[in-house]
Amino acid sequence: MPLFILLTLVMALGLGTAALAARNQAVFQAPTTIEAPRSADVLSTPIRYAALGASDTVGVGSRTPSRENWTARINAALPGDTVYDRFARSGITLGDATGVELPRAIAFKPTLVTMWLSVNDALRPVPLATYQQSLHATLERLLRETDARVALLNVPDLATLAGSHATAEMRARLREQVRAWNDAIATTARAFGPRVLVVDLLPASRELAEHAEWISSDGFHPSPAGYQKLADVTLEAMRRAGWLPPADSRPLN
Repeated sequence: MPLFILLTLVMALGLGTAALAARNQAVFQAPTTIEAPRSADVLSTPIRYAALGASDTVGVGSRTPSRENWTARINAALPGDTVYDRFARSGITLGDATGVELPRAIAFKPTLVTMWLSVNDALRPVPLATYQQSLHATLERLLRETDARVALLNVPDLATLAGSHATAEMRARLREQVRAWNDAIATTARAFGPRVLVVDLLPASRELAEHAEWISSDGFHPSPAGYQKLADVTLEAMRRAGWLPPADSRPLN
């Protein structure tokens, strides 16, 4: 379904309004700046990297999905002895992924997990309180049953993705919805300390108006260039958090 139709349905259901914010006020705290939690050590090698996600992690929108999705681009930047696997399905929500992707990822025994499971939930729409409960349970299992650190991607600027058909009111309501979801994601992640890192996609996604080449021909999924940008943003966040050495340093030992 085209993104504009999805966003129109979101607006028709009244999401992103002040009523949504009031309904979820008890779920999360006041907005705070997302800061990278510091971890004492660079990830030890060999890294076992598990990628959880939906169609973007599958690589929809690229010419060769298995190589051009954003997590494959991250893997290409990690040490050569990294063991990498994707546990992703197109169209999946976080709640569905907990029964499908999560057990397989835990059995993989990862030391690094990336997880981008938020956009489908926001567009369905899954109630935010339900999503936050699923997110907390997922992170709790990952941290209890593995030694992994988790890089958690949030919701990009859906208003920028909405395209030229979106009205100013629609964009404002979408941004309110995104702000509510990202506040909830940040608050949930904060409870788990430095093993969970929120990768903030808002700054990069707000540049989409000047970078049409980041979006594929379907108007929604990233292009190969967009997947590389996602990988770059995530890698830089992990470097700032101390999980990876600086880009210009020697490879991990």
